[in-house]
Amino acid sequence: MKGNDLAVCIGCGCDDLHACWDDDASAPCTWLRLDRTAGLGVCSACPESTEAWDAGDLEIKVPHEYSPG
Repeated sequence: MKGNDLAVCIGCGCDDLHACWDDDASAPCTWLRLDRTAGLGVCSACPESTEAWDAGDLEIKVPHEYSPG
């Protein structure tokens, strides 16, 4: 996966290479919403962010900066 193909969760800032823990599933998170073109999504640990996503609010709620390596 190339660096510019990564998606970041708008709720918690996790990404394709750094999944967070989904307590409800007792497993690493998965994508509930995903837009590869925008590089954004909502992970399964942040279901409360799906309403904002569905309303068009794609602002990342936490600071996030990807640095390869």
